[in-house]
Amino acid sequence: MKQSQCSISRILRSNPTYQTLFVVIGLVLLFPAGSAHADIGRKPSMEFSFEYQIEPVLIIEGQLLECNDEACETSKPLEKVGPQDFTCTESTCSSLAYGYAPYHKLVITFADQTRESNVFTKEAFGATFKVTVSESALLVEEVRSSIGGGSGGRRCCSGLLFTLILETLVASIYLSLFHLPRTVLGWVPLSSVLSLPIVWFVFPQLAFPAGLITSLSEAFAVLFETGLIYLVTRRMMPLKHIAALSLVMNAASFSLGLLL
Repeated sequence: MKQSQCSISRILRSNPTYQTLFVVIGLVLLFPAGSAHADIGRKPSMEFSFEYQIEPVLIIEGQLLECNDEACETSKPLEKVGPQDFTCTESTCSSLAYGYAPYHKLVITFADQTRESNVFTKEAFGATFKVTVSESALLVEEVRSSIGGGSGGRRCCSGLLFTLILETLVASIYLSLFHLPRTVLGWVPLSSVLSLPIVWFVFPQLAFPAGLITSLSEAFAVLFETGLIYLVTRRMMPLKHIAALSLVMNAASFSLGLLL
């Protein structure tokens, strides 16, 4: 047992990549399982708050129906895939998706009965809706979302933490593989800290389709981080490696964001 522990210690001392991996695993294990639901890359979302024209009643469960026609004649519930899901508490509902259909409808089971909503559309990338509950129906209206409002700020903080951990690990492995100066590693977290809030809060305000916003924000992250790291490390590392490093880091965080 002691020999095994000594061998592990020698490996960790001799290989900085293993040191970084060991630290990352330790940090990840500190988080409760629910934290992994926080996304590294921002995805289109909906948040629903309920206002009652009757005595308030508890929400039991709900469905977000996705429709391709305005009348919602053919519909199917939003499918749970990775972080994509529709969930409800006793008083609110929310959803996260890779992409939504053009039209939507809520079906909510309350403690007294099930109510259905009007067919509605979504404009904002991170949309907030007011749901008016009457005796027999729901009226859904989109309200203007503030930058960073709702749970966006909390998700950004979680996404930033996971991004810092993952991209630092990827950068450590890249630098070790190509025998590049490890002093570059210190600039990786700073570039993420500066770029991620812009990706989360600025790009979603653009009046573009969700897929285009995602593409533009990811391209910005790669170019911004490449430029920043190049400015401070150009004497130590060629531009082609900096660009490749930024591309690999962002591809890794985006890919993991699709799975978490």
